[in-house]
Amino acid sequence: MALVEAGKEALWLRGITSELGFPQKSVEIFCDSQSAICLAKNNVFHARTKHMAVRLNFIRDVIADGSLTVTKIGTLVNPADILTKSVPVKKFEEALSHLRVLRD
Repeated sequence: MALVEAGKEALWLRGITSELGFPQKSVEIFCDSQSAICLAKNNVFHARTKHMAVRLNFIRDVIADGSLTVTKIGTLVNPADILTKSVPVKKFEEALSHLRVLRD
Protein backbone atom coordinates (compact mmCIF):
# COMPACT_ATOMS: atom_id res chain seq x y z
CA MET A 1 0.00 0.00 0.00
CA ALA A 2 1.53 3.26 -1.16
CA LEU A 3 0.13 5.29 1.74
CA VAL A 4 1.99 3.13 4.27
CA GLU A 5 5.27 3.47 2.37
CA ALA A 6 4.80 7.23 2.08
CA GLY A 7 4.09 7.38 5.80
CA LYS A 8 7.26 5.48 6.66
CA GLU A 9 9.34 7.77 4.45
CA ALA A 10 7.69 10.89 5.86
CA LEU A 11 8.40 9.82 9.43
CA TRP A 12 12.02 9.07 8.55
CA LEU A 13 12.39 12.52 6.93
CA ARG A 14 10.76 14.10 9.98
CA GLY A 15 13.40 12.44 12.16
CA ILE A 16 16.22 13.72 9.94
CA THR A 17 14.88 17.29 9.93
CA SER A 18 14.45 17.09 13.69
CA GLU A 19 18.11 16.15 14.10
CA LEU A 20 19.04 19.12 11.91
CA GLY A 21 17.15 21.47 14.23
CA PHE A 22 13.85 21.80 12.38
CA PRO A 23 11.34 19.85 14.49
CA GLN A 24 7.79 19.31 13.22
CA LYS A 25 4.75 18.23 15.18
CA SER A 26 2.93 16.39 12.42
CA VAL A 27 3.55 15.42 8.82
CA GLU A 28 0.74 15.85 6.30
CA ILE A 29 0.44 13.34 3.47
CA PHE A 30 -1.86 14.01 0.54
CA CYS A 31 -3.60 10.98 -0.98
CA ASP A 32 -5.95 10.81 -3.95
CA SER A 33 -7.43 7.43 -2.98
CA GLN A 34 -10.47 7.81 -0.75
CA SER A 35 -10.52 4.07 -0.03
CA ALA A 36 -6.89 4.10 1.17
CA ILE A 37 -7.68 7.00 3.49
CA CYS A 38 -10.71 5.18 4.90
CA LEU A 39 -8.71 1.99 5.48
CA ALA A 40 -5.95 3.95 7.22
CA LYS A 41 -8.30 5.85 9.53
CA ASN A 42 -10.89 3.14 10.29
CA ASN A 43 -10.08 0.37 12.79
CA VAL A 44 -12.83 -1.95 11.54
CA PHE A 45 -11.64 -5.40 10.43
CA HIS A 46 -12.00 -5.96 6.70
CA ALA A 47 -11.73 -9.57 5.49
CA ARG A 48 -10.46 -8.43 2.09
CA THR A 49 -7.55 -6.52 3.61
CA LYS A 50 -6.34 -9.00 6.22
CA HIS A 51 -3.15 -9.60 4.19
CA MET A 52 -2.28 -5.93 4.84
CA ALA A 53 -3.15 -5.99 8.56
CA VAL A 54 0.36 -5.34 9.92
CA ARG A 55 0.97 -2.39 7.62
CA LEU A 56 -2.47 -0.94 8.22
CA ASN A 57 -2.05 -1.23 11.99
CA PHE A 58 1.24 0.67 11.76
CA ILE A 59 -0.26 3.55 9.80
CA ARG A 60 -3.37 3.63 12.03
CA ASP A 61 -1.19 3.89 15.15
CA VAL A 62 0.86 6.71 13.64
CA ILE A 63 -2.29 8.61 12.63
CA ALA A 64 -3.84 8.04 16.07
CA ASP A 65 -0.85 9.47 17.94
CA GLY A 66 -0.85 12.57 15.74
CA SER A 67 2.53 12.06 14.07
CA LEU A 68 0.90 11.82 10.66
CA THR A 69 -2.20 13.29 9.05
CA VAL A 70 -3.70 12.10 5.79
CA THR A 71 -5.59 14.56 3.60
CA LYS A 72 -7.58 13.91 0.43
CA ILE A 73 -6.29 15.66 -2.68
CA GLY A 74 -8.26 15.79 -5.90
CA THR A 75 -6.94 13.83 -8.84
CA LEU A 76 -7.02 16.90 -11.07
CA VAL A 77 -4.71 18.90 -8.79
CA ASN A 78 -2.35 16.15 -7.63
CA PRO A 79 1.21 17.31 -8.42
CA ALA A 80 2.60 13.78 -7.98
CA ASP A 81 0.97 12.79 -11.28
CA ILE A 82 3.94 14.22 -13.18
CA LEU A 83 6.08 11.47 -11.65
CA THR A 84 3.78 8.61 -12.64
CA LYS A 85 1.80 9.66 -15.71
CA SER A 86 2.12 11.38 -19.02
CA VAL A 87 0.52 14.81 -18.54
CA PRO A 88 -0.06 17.87 -20.76
CA VAL A 89 2.49 20.68 -20.62
CA LYS A 90 0.15 23.06 -18.77
CA LYS A 91 -0.53 20.54 -16.00
CA PHE A 92 3.19 19.75 -15.83
CA GLU A 93 4.04 23.43 -15.31
CA GLU A 94 1.32 23.82 -12.66
CA ALA A 95 2.61 20.76 -10.82
CA LEU A 96 6.14 22.14 -10.87
CA SER A 97 4.92 25.34 -9.23
CA HIS A 98 3.06 23.31 -6.55
CA LEU A 99 6.26 21.36 -5.90
CA ARG A 100 8.16 24.67 -5.74
CA VAL A 101 10.49 23.78 -8.61
CA LEU A 102 11.77 26.99 -10.20
CA ARG A 103 13.11 27.66 -13.68
CA ASP A 104 16.16 29.79 -14.38
